Amino acid sequence: MLSKEKMSEAEVTLRVAFHLITQALIVSDVEVAIDGAQVQIGDKVQFPIADFLRENGWTKLGDARVWQGAYAHPQWQPKIHVHSNPGQGDLVGRLRSGALIRIECKKGSLVRSKSAQEYRLLQEAIGQVVTIDRVRDDDILGVAVPHSDKFANLARRWRDVPLIRKCNIRLMTVDRENHVEGLNL
Repeated sequence: MLSKEKMSEAEVTLRVAFHLITQALIVSDVEVAIDGAQVQIGDKVQFPIADFLRENGWTKLGDARVWQGAYAHPQWQPKIHVHSNPGQGDLVGRLRSGALIRIECKKGSLVRSKSAQEYRLLQEAIGQVVTIDRVRDDDILGVAVPHSDKFANLARRWRDVPLIRKCNIRLMTVDRENHVEGLNL
């Protein structure tokens, strides 16, 4: 069961993938990097990835006992490939324009929090996306976080910061209906 108050990094990443696929923005299979610790630590399930994908209509191809691998949807192409290889972006796929999109995702609160965790999480994701070591000039870089009032206001403000504009980094928020704000392709 998903928390009503927060969204995990894995959920953010998969919801952005759902958006790209259902809006026909992507032409290649979507590569989704999810660290095993985001899914399970010891016997404790952090995020029920296989159940989440199944509940959203995705079927695991191959060995259903393992959460990593390819998932297909009867209504949508392309597939989602879940792996745990770091360093290229949490989500990577080829857009209709031919450009490769690389997105770093972060977890976060869906409700107003008293802490300033949103600043730290968004800054951390920006730092990760600008330090991806294999990027081509036509790659599109982005950061995605859960859609909350605080994240949305911060992302809107920072989209106009000179270096974010100069680097053309997309600062996105995603909600539980898979709507992405700030992608602007």
